[in-house]
Amino acid sequence: MIQPNSSHFHAGKAARQAGKICMNTDARLSLQSREEWYAGWNHQDALMRGQPDAELVTQNEDFFADLRRELRGARP
Repeated sequence: MIQPNSSHFHAGKAARQAGKICMNTDARLSLQSREEWYAGWNHQDALMRGQPDAELVTQNEDFFADLRRELRGARP
């Protein structure tokens, strides 16, 4: 993952490391700054969680395959 050179991105990472929830309610932030904050939080969260195991990947693939079949079958 590429880490942008943004103070908001790194603030989001730091918030995740500190155990804060993924919600930035600072109304002074622009939309872009808020998105960078969330990107930083998500980046750190992904690092902390690690890679999914094969069982979880298979479970997700099966879920989305079933959902696709269901949605395609629902067409008139």
